[in-house]
Amino acid sequence: MPELFTERTVGQIQLPRNSNLVNYSVLNEFYSPNPYRSFSIKYVVEGRELYAVNGTKYEVKDREYLLANNLSEGFVEVDSKKAVTGICIDIAPSILSEVTATLLAPGVGMPDLSLATFFNTSSFLEQKYNARTTRLGQALLKLEGELTARQESGADFSKEFYYFLSEQLIADHQPIIKQLRDIKVVKAETRKALLRSVMKGKGYIDDNFTSPLTIEDIAREVALSEYHFLRLFKLVYQISPYQYIIQKRLQYAKILLNEERPPVSSVALLTGFSDVHSFSKAFKKYYGHSPSLLK
Repeated sequence: MPELFTERTVGQIQLPRNSNLVNYSVLNEFYSPNPYRSFSIKYVVEGRELYAVNGTKYEVKDREYLLANNLSEGFVEVDSKKAVTGICIDIAPSILSEVTATLLAPGVGMPDLSLATFFNTSSFLEQKYNARTTRLGQALLKLEGELTARQESGADFSKEFYYFLSEQLIADHQPIIKQLRDIKVVKAETRKALLRSVMKGKGYIDDNFTSPLTIEDIAREVALSEYHFLRLFKLVYQISPYQYIIQKRLQYAKILLNEERPPVSSVALLTGFSDVHSFSKAFKKYYGHSPSLLK
């Protein structure tokens, strides 16, 4: 039976393994070795939680979440003057395998569980995500409000709830599975480390695309050579990092022009272009018309 735990001293409770679970916590201090009991979603509503997964440390903050499966090893630590609110969701491996196999072979009445090898093996990519940018994250943002409202009275979650979360998780990971396979290295851990570096580089661009950026700067940020980062980024995302930066700037420019309607020259500078001429030329090439037509 799926359960909801609401606690301030979660360390006093021995939580079940390989089962469905929703754990809502409000904590100031906490430490637990190896908290990955099933397929684990570690979502932080407010504050900061520090996790280690297979030797890599992750600082998970407001509206971020970490994914790790039951083969992962590490710890979780909370040490804060202000209470940290988090939601931990465990999905039983059997549930995730069933949903994965069924979605991969939707015409099969009884799913072939051997198809679901990614999420419940060492091939899975343990990683931190921004909840605002993924399908699973959107579900967690909604769940956050529901749990906050229901924590005093308790709650029960049906299998349908875990099926739904599994569907969102799988949808988010379909491109990631392909990206991992596209990186041709022998060791799975090396493949995952390289993809994490490229994803970190993409995240760095997403956070700083309006600032002056060079590929050398981004590569240095993720501890790769410039050529190695450029090659891997293009392999994973089918676009060069330079083209991705321009794309992000132009998409943001269109939002500004549609919503705030500032002068085109101001938009050029706000979005990171050196001058209005280069901005207008790039905008017309990307959208097929001049930015002034949106004014």
